[in-house]
Amino acid sequence: MIKARRFAWLLPILSASPAYAHAPVAGIEGFYIGLLHPFSTPSQAALMFGAALVVGGFGVEKARWQLGTFLVVSFAGLFLGSAASDLDATMFAVAFAGCALAALFPGKMAPAAIALAAVGGFLIGSASIPDDGPARDRLFIMSGSMIGANVGLLYLFGVINVIRERYTWAWVSIAFRVAAAWLGAISLLMLALAFVDTPTPA
Repeated sequence: MIKARRFAWLLPILSASPAYAHAPVAGIEGFYIGLLHPFSTPSQAALMFGAALVVGGFGVEKARWQLGTFLVVSFAGLFLGSAASDLDATMFAVAFAGCALAALFPGKMAPAAIALAAVGGFLIGSASIPDDGPARDRLFIMSGSMIGANVGLLYLFGVINVIRERYTWAWVSIAFRVAAAWLGAISLLMLALAFVDTPTPA
């Protein structure tokens, strides 16, 4: 069985120094911007961490289905989604659903986890569509976003899995469920605020 600690080599990829953004390849800065894009807004960060908590409840053998689904559907969202859509409320809703699943049924209801990975991946892909501009710059940004999203989710899953394997105390599982409930509550609050009408100044 593949040990999740093997994912640790991905850390240098996620923590690349900004100094590399000054590489001689034109437009490469967009790639590094894209790497961080899946975590650049509260809604995307909530969705990514919520997805990680869901996937982290499963072992490596089962989690590969959620991770693979997220990978494939994130690319589908990138090419089939709409850059004009406001996805924040939807992402908070999916983040809440994922956190609820992770808190109430950790490591269970695999079909529901796969469905959430699919919806979450499509939303992240859609949110990664860059504004109009030179095709080369857009390609760099989209490539960075897809790598950042999928490697980021894989690494978060690896960290959670290593902690679960190394520390088998009952309170560790409880702590992850509490973290999922806490993030779910925040996502639900942000979702509610998204529907509150902003008073118009007199």
